Amino acid sequence: MKLIFSRTLGLSAITLAVALGISCCKSDGKAAAPANPTVSDAQAAAAPAASPQDRTKLKDWGVAEEFDFDWQGNGEPAHFKIEQSAEEQVARLTINIKGQQDFVLDNDDAWDQFKNDFTSAEDFLSKHKNLAASKYAYILSPSNSGKLRPLVFLVTPEYGSDPGNLFVLALDSSAHPKVMLKTTFHIKEFRDLDGDGVAEIAGLPCFSQTSGEDMLTYDPLHVYKLQATPEPELKLSLPLSQEYNLKHYYGWAGPDCSEDLAVVLHPPGGGKPVIMKTEEAKKMFGKKKK
Repeated sequence: MKLIFSRTLGLSAITLAVALGISCCKSDGKAAAPANPTVSDAQAAAAPAASPQDRTKLKDWGVAEEFDFDWQGNGEPAHFKIEQSAEEQVARLTINIKGQQDFVLDNDDAWDQFKNDFTSAEDFLSKHKNLAASKYAYILSPSNSGKLRPLVFLVTPEYGSDPGNLFVLALDSSAHPKVMLKTTFHIKEFRDLDGDGVAEIAGLPCFSQTSGEDMLTYDPLHVYKLQATPEPELKLSLPLSQEYNLKHYYGWAGPDCSEDLAVVLHPPGGGKPVIMKTEEAKKMFGKKKK
């Protein structure tokens, strides 16, 4: 049974088997390509105009949470400090690891508690236990072998019909924190999809929008694969994304979210849902009503 992944704002709602999501600006009918920046790019994108020193002067700037986690697995826990300003909607993560300069990740949005990213119909949280005593940072191990250190997931709030941003941090080959991924994304699964012993991240870069009860915008799922060497990096895998969509979506018409393509849920002639050009779909339903 195919699943409908859809969250709408001001549009007709469709019953969801599972509510999921991820980002794409579709105001011009074109999909935004998923971001997969380098560490420096991700940190630059996350940094606001104000410097970290300026942020401490915000009226309601304060610590939202602090916790320790033995990220390196050497018995010397790293200290995580999450700070934010509700008034200015900016935030910061500071990680202190013994013997290293503090790692500081500035975010031009608020950090959201990780649980808020999921609806009651989703089972991600029940399937994956947080390794850290944190409400904001969700820490999971990508492998049962213990050879790879855990990943740190953080999210920003959803806005309207778009997912929030997902940040994924890892330790590099020198055991220093690194931003492996920052993109608009809603996680659906975190598991080994290709049998290599390492979990992939599957989810939605865009939330589908509906048109009546017959059509959805084309919003395929993306699969990010962990590259462990020479440095840890998460990359969008087109082969795995295509395979995943053929199994869990309505088909595959490329990785980009698009309003120019539609998923026709109930073709006039009957049969399974199909993906086609939106203009052709509208004409088809126009003929049906005559």
